[in-house]
Amino acid sequence: MSLKIKIYRALTSTTVRSFVRRLDDFCALNLPTVREKILLPLKAHAKSALLKFSMARGKKSAPAPTWKIVARKNYSPQVSVVVPNFNHAPYLRRRLETIYAQTYKNFEVILLDDASTDSSRDILREFQSLHADNTRLIFNERNSGGVFNQWRKGLETARGELIWIAESDDFSAENFLSELVPAFADDAVQLAFCRTDFIEGDQKTFTTEQYLADLPNFDATKIFAMTAAEFVARGFAVKNIIPNVSGTIFRRPKNIRAEVLELWREMKLCGDWAFYLDIIKGGCVYYSPHATNFYRVHKNSTSLRIQREPQYFREHELIAEFVAKNYRVPAEIHREHRRRLEDHFFGYYGGSDVRELEKLFDVEKILRTERKPNILMCVFAMTIGGGETFPLTLANELSRRGFPVTVLDFQMADELADVRRKLNATVPLVRINDTGGLAEVVAQFKIDVIHTHHGAVDAAASYVAAGNLRHVVTLHGMYDAADAAYREKILSAVKKSVDVFVYIADKNLAPFRENNFGREEIFRKLGNGLECLPINPVPRAELDIPAESFVACVVSRAIAQKGWQAAIEAVTLANSRGGRRIDLILVGAGEMYDKFVGNVSEFVHLVGFKSNVRDYLAAADVGLLPSEYAGESFPLLIIDSFFADRPVVSTNLGEVPAMVEDAGIVFDLVDGKVPVDTLAEILRTLADNPTAYEKIHSRVRKVAEKFSIEHVAEKYIALYEGKDS
Repeated sequence: MSLKIKIYRALTSTTVRSFVRRLDDFCALNLPTVREKILLPLKAHAKSALLKFSMARGKKSAPAPTWKIVARKNYSPQVSVVVPNFNHAPYLRRRLETIYAQTYKNFEVILLDDASTDSSRDILREFQSLHADNTRLIFNERNSGGVFNQWRKGLETARGELIWIAESDDFSAENFLSELVPAFADDAVQLAFCRTDFIEGDQKTFTTEQYLADLPNFDATKIFAMTAAEFVARGFAVKNIIPNVSGTIFRRPKNIRAEVLELWREMKLCGDWAFYLDIIKGGCVYYSPHATNFYRVHKNSTSLRIQREPQYFREHELIAEFVAKNYRVPAEIHREHRRRLEDHFFGYYGGSDVRELEKLFDVEKILRTERKPNILMCVFAMTIGGGETFPLTLANELSRRGFPVTVLDFQMADELADVRRKLNATVPLVRINDTGGLAEVVAQFKIDVIHTHHGAVDAAASYVAAGNLRHVVTLHGMYDAADAAYREKILSAVKKSVDVFVYIADKNLAPFRENNFGREEIFRKLGNGLECLPINPVPRAELDIPAESFVACVVSRAIAQKGWQAAIEAVTLANSRGGRRIDLILVGAGEMYDKFVGNVSEFVHLVGFKSNVRDYLAAADVGLLPSEYAGESFPLLIIDSFFADRPVVSTNLGEVPAMVEDAGIVFDLVDGKVPVDTLAEILRTLADNPTAYEKIHSRVRKVAEKFSIEHVAEKYIALYEGKDS
């Protein structure tokens, strides 16, 4: 590693960034002149220099042939082992013994029986009684009609982070879990699998090494990891490289998408292949030859029978269409798939007229399939803020809709675990320490669209996106608040690369006009959206708030510009005027929390950072946004408050009036400050006048409809695909 890179990594480390933020906060409160004259210009110069260096690296980076797995110490997630059984009594004991003998011990076992008529249930009961602490037993009184129905039941019942579907007639080496589980410490890995020996009776008849011999891009004797995009392009598009589900572990999906369920209903052989193709999208796949799965092949099995029927080729066409819709592979891959099927058609199937095959597997139809874009959702950091959390919500929704989406965390601030948990575990997450790795990520994941949400990340992406990718930028107010010199550097970098700027507030356009940016045709106005989630209001008693109090709740970063002090003063003043008691909940972390914690009256409740902010808002009567922050554009507190069925009281900043409409009260700042007396009077009126409160509360649900992430995602998909005009 060169000295320049060592210096760069030291200056961009978490420790240095954290120190600079604390110094900036201190100067803002105590030394504003020093901050304005010395600190801000110095920060702008340093940012520009670091940005220029990292971009030069990012531009030169070349893709590596495989993915380097990120390790993590003390990683021990729970695995749910799902054992779907139907009349496999002769094989069950060996299957179950090799599960309970695993050297990795953090697992639960879900034993499913699909109305067996042999002695299976006696064996299952025996093992459940021996391992009652981690085993559940579920019997179907009527047969479900197919193994995929049992898979679905197992996934819906599972509690673990990872899933192992251990089919009841197979068995495994005792190191199966200990060999594959560590790969999932890398948040990009969605599926891991090991080598397989095919057995008939007790005899090995075939191996993974033989099975993959016709795919030169894979060496089954060595560990490998690669992106799903590479995995499919190198062979998974034409052959199910994973011969048996018992040899895999994957992340537990929140649900199985309707498209996959429909394929399962149509398929008797390739349903597992379709499932793998779906769950690995946007992520990575890991393989180890150091554990073995033993796959039992029965002479009269359904899979062998189907290979002699037209259904076999129809299922392959469905797989090819799924690949064409979801993966960027060249036309030659689909033609190779066709050639392989031709060998099977004239060989094992016994066909004689190639026109029959052409009807069953139409290559030209497959090539006409419209593909979804591969989306890279870039975040500044896993930290609090609309520009950081909205991309995670959008990524979750895109993934739910079946888009190949990868989240890239630039780690430009300390990670907050609660923010990280906002991103579903089945949405692949990649972390880089500097922008030098961006070009490699784009190449390996075969990215088509890069979506950025922060000026520094916008600029970083511009060097990779220009002329190669569709670059979408959402403006969350960072440009408005940035100092002029730094902003000018960023605008210069992004001018040629960005295809669409999404602004959420009219004032977001001011920096572009001031810099004569031009290109008015690429700007689109679109608000943010959030996911509707179940609400579990925090009991007021837990916060020492009387049940009869009128309660306001602030959720924000605990910095001076967010108006915490004004909120406290307004509630104090309102209470001094008599009437119904008013309590204030303050949710957030930062210097204002540190300043006030342990130093406030009984009706002010500081709870620190919380991820379940809607539960706190639901414990209140109104959401309160007393912000003085100049960069305020489209505050997510308003949406969170509405989704908690609470009206909002807010200062007049950015798009707040348009967001709130008649489901709250908006008041003006005076000389850039919250007028404490005005706010106190608003709270006093709402607390004492039920009619005034109900007037705004009754409008909340109607106004909230426009903020659903489903509605917003539709708009963004059109932008990604260039269909918004």
